[in-house]
Amino acid sequence: MLTPVKANHFLKGVLYEIVEARQDSSVPVWAKSEPLAHHMLLYIARGKGQLYVNGQQHQLERNTLHMHRPGTRLQLTASNAGDELQFYWIAFDIYRLMEKNLSRREYMRELEFPLQGQIAVGGSQFKRLFYLMVAEGKTVNDRNPFISQQYLHDMLDGILRYAEPQAPNDMDIRLKLTLDYLQNHYREDIRIDKLAEMAELHPSYYSQVFKQAMDKSPVVFLTHLRMNKAKEMLLQSDKAIRDIATDVGYKDEFYFSRRFKESSGYSPRVFTKNKDKKIISLSSPYTDHLFTLGLIPSAAQLHRHIPLITKGLTLPEHARDPWGISREVFLSEQPDLILCKDNVLSKAREHINDVAPIIAIPWVSQDMYAHLMTIAELVNRKDEAVRWLHNHEQKAEKIRKSLRSTVGQGTVAICVCRESELRMYGARNIGHVFYRSLQLAPPEKMQKEMDRHPIGTVHNWTAITPDELGEYESDFLFFAVETEGDKRRILDLQKNNPVWRRHAAVRNRRVYFIDWEKWMIYAPFVINQQLEEAASLLTQSASLAEI
Repeated sequence: MLTPVKANHFLKGVLYEIVEARQDSSVPVWAKSEPLAHHMLLYIARGKGQLYVNGQQHQLERNTLHMHRPGTRLQLTASNAGDELQFYWIAFDIYRLMEKNLSRREYMRELEFPLQGQIAVGGSQFKRLFYLMVAEGKTVNDRNPFISQQYLHDMLDGILRYAEPQAPNDMDIRLKLTLDYLQNHYREDIRIDKLAEMAELHPSYYSQVFKQAMDKSPVVFLTHLRMNKAKEMLLQSDKAIRDIATDVGYKDEFYFSRRFKESSGYSPRVFTKNKDKKIISLSSPYTDHLFTLGLIPSAAQLHRHIPLITKGLTLPEHARDPWGISREVFLSEQPDLILCKDNVLSKAREHINDVAPIIAIPWVSQDMYAHLMTIAELVNRKDEAVRWLHNHEQKAEKIRKSLRSTVGQGTVAICVCRESELRMYGARNIGHVFYRSLQLAPPEKMQKEMDRHPIGTVHNWTAITPDELGEYESDFLFFAVETEGDKRRILDLQKNNPVWRRHAAVRNRRVYFIDWEKWMIYAPFVINQQLEEAASLLTQSASLAEI
């Protein structure tokens, strides 16, 4: 089905009043069987439990969203006494515009919402918005109402888009058929009557339907497809302009150049040299790279550890997730370039290939340094990238020298603990700062795994059982945890598991905890923060006073 251009109809003409936005692991007052006074949006980030809705039991699972209307009675409990629930909630009211004139406007409180109960979409893609709303203040008196209302609107709009996919009707299917044809045959001479014939519609009616769905005519859509393909080639190859013109369906190089300038405002030669391209980033790590290079994207997927103010995009976390974001967002920004990871390229091309050139930076097959240089070359910021690499190496070398007296030739092991899962990490993501920036040695078994691939690529982690920790002997042991419950599990294993008690780092009290969410970010701005934190932890005397 086509992604709709316009905003969800239910959210038109509404205002929001946010009563409370919180994150907690203890059961709140509203979850003790009292009727809800407001709409309640609940996100279960961690753990399992039971939710009783008007007395009826429902299982709570990790990464689920739940919406409940005012008047609903809720009761919330964890599955087991020792289990930790981590959840976010937002209590809010919706007011719909009913009447307006020059002197007054009249709103009525909206007690319904199109979705109730558990929502058929994962909550992780909205976690950043939950976090931002909580950070804005725990009560209405603390928050900026305009920012918070925008966050809530983006969240509700995204939820409705993801969770309410409409079954494609006959017109959707006909239009999708012609869109697929345009995507695959844009080099050819394509006429409106041919597309209309494929859709089994009159040419004038077909053009009307097409424009209503895509916000542009078929002719303009085809032109934009061709120009964006040309821009991708200009940015990623050394092809001559006449060859690019031929590749995208123009026999006359000069006519192509004229159309290119009409479409983008630049000649083909100027486009590649422009340092001020308007960019949209579909990947939070690549947003970090742009920020590091001194660029602020006009819209982007963000992570919460970057001090960047721009239009945030709620995008699929994984390639398998549905594409719920509206084309309207991209059309309104009019970007010159869209960056994404290679695992979402096909999905991005399906929905916004006509909006701007889409360039995918390989995620797994390149390391962070290669990501930085590739993006820098695309946006003509190579000098800035080289400067960052130089400064980072200088900073790392200074820290390496200061650590020699305390760390020496010591080895470091890095383990992620999330609920019952343990993973040992290599030289990518969490391991980058330890094994590359600080050049510390991993356990022998991890080194053998890392040697199988170019450093920083392909291999991320290896799952282990608790008793396998002994196979990763090291002088220092870092645990990346997401919650206090994860930390307690690690402390319990150190105290009660014989294999863990024999581990050198545990015996010598050289065990450290780091924040999983921060350390999983594999991008330059945050890596510098990680470097400083690693230096601080390694130079202080480790203590397991918690045991």
